[in-house]
Amino acid sequence: MSTAARVIDDLTAPGIPARTRLRLASEHLAGGPTPQDHPVLIARLAEVVNGPGGDERVMHALGVYDTVVAQAA
Repeated sequence: MSTAARVIDDLTAPGIPARTRLRLASEHLAGGPTPQDHPVLIARLAEVVNGPGGDERVMHALGVYDTVVAQAA
């Protein structure tokens, strides 16, 4: 599985607290890109997840995502 796919799976995993999803995504990004990944995409994902204010931005986005998923269910 590509790093990008793992990160997306991590961030959208149902039933897992947002902070845990963020940590898992960060851990997978630390492994770097696989041959399937474009290095620029992985660098950009890492910048969003691990960059300044990333916790707040990503936590907010995960909260919105979780709300939409719950409403759609």
